[in-house]
Amino acid sequence: MTPLTKIIALVGGLLTGLLCLTFLFAWWGTMARLGKALVIGGGLLAGLFCLLVLSTQVKDYEVAKTVEHDPNLPHFILGNVVLHGETFGSPENPTVIVVHGGPGLDYRSLLPLKALSDEFFVVFYDQRGTGLSPRVGDDQLNLESYLADLDSLVDRFSAGRKVNLVGHSWGGKLVSSYVGRHPEKVSHVVMAEPGPLNAGVMVHYKGKVEFSTTFKLHVAGSWLLSLFASGPDSDAAADWFQYQIMAGFKGEDHPLAGYFCKKKLPPIGHWRVGRRAWIAVRDSYTTPRNIPVNFVQGMERFQKEVLFITGACNVMLGPEFQREQMKYFPRARMVVIEGVGHQMFWESPAASIAPVREYLRWGRTNHIAQEAARQSRNQAERDQVQPARSKQESTDKTLK
Repeated sequence: MTPLTKIIALVGGLLTGLLCLTFLFAWWGTMARLGKALVIGGGLLAGLFCLLVLSTQVKDYEVAKTVEHDPNLPHFILGNVVLHGETFGSPENPTVIVVHGGPGLDYRSLLPLKALSDEFFVVFYDQRGTGLSPRVGDDQLNLESYLADLDSLVDRFSAGRKVNLVGHSWGGKLVSSYVGRHPEKVSHVVMAEPGPLNAGVMVHYKGKVEFSTTFKLHVAGSWLLSLFASGPDSDAAADWFQYQIMAGFKGEDHPLAGYFCKKKLPPIGHWRVGRRAWIAVRDSYTTPRNIPVNFVQGMERFQKEVLFITGACNVMLGPEFQREQMKYFPRARMVVIEGVGHQMFWESPAASIAPVREYLRWGRTNHIAQEAARQSRNQAERDQVQPARSKQESTDKTLK
């Protein structure tokens, strides 16, 4: 039963009870004792009906534990920050860090990218305060802390080597900002349908949609039912509510329907959505008029080609919009994946990952060549040191 169906049943019960009370107050003085008893009994039955509807559905709203309450979950410790995450592949291979969207989502829908682990060392992580990462205070949920976390991951998993970054949606914005600040640390960049990267492209964004009545009812019902959510922490109810807003409504009049083929959201799985992260991080990089900061600042210093991936079905953040965004990158090209929308790696993994692999292989080839050259230089230095040592030892023996 969907939240909309549940709220209709609940409202129906409440209206029945309200109707009974109306009769009670309107005719109490003129009603016979039997009529009064029937009115009171009807109200009590309506209230009992509502409670039964809710009590039978509470089990549906259990919210997943974070690393804080389940330390067996894979995670990274970065100083004072703990992030849910995992790695795939050999650390000897070039590193690829996958940055999920939101803000407030998790990397579950991007896990098909672990297919790259046969050639790369692939790192996934849930951003601070979202997914299965521990919940933190609002003062830690901002663009700067997210950039710091990404930099810590780069230093940990790609120390001394340039890193490859794959950013999806909001993750693309975060990656763009990071590359603008640290171009010297980055080898290759994949931008999978990033949101508006600055105020200049906001005019081209077609995400301004109206909220339908059925969607509003869904939101209202989800909020009421979220009061009964069970979970390990005080954010459980709000996180469940946020998930219902973003992925729980399946109608064609969903505000995000334009992101997907046939205006139908695919069955996307998320472990857990972070509502406070969704609000606080967004507030940290937008003005009161929802104008974003300049996520492409400093990007002119990154002269390597950037790969844009977009789904052909997305009429909001799709090919037309991304062509406007590409203008802010010194070198960029686009690959359009047919038959998919915003969640291209989830909807059609093989078709969407293939161009990413081909693009990153350039970097891997360069990495192998650079590593071979480094080893060759080290061997040459050792060869030069050894004769020098032998000559010195011979001189020492002569002096003795």
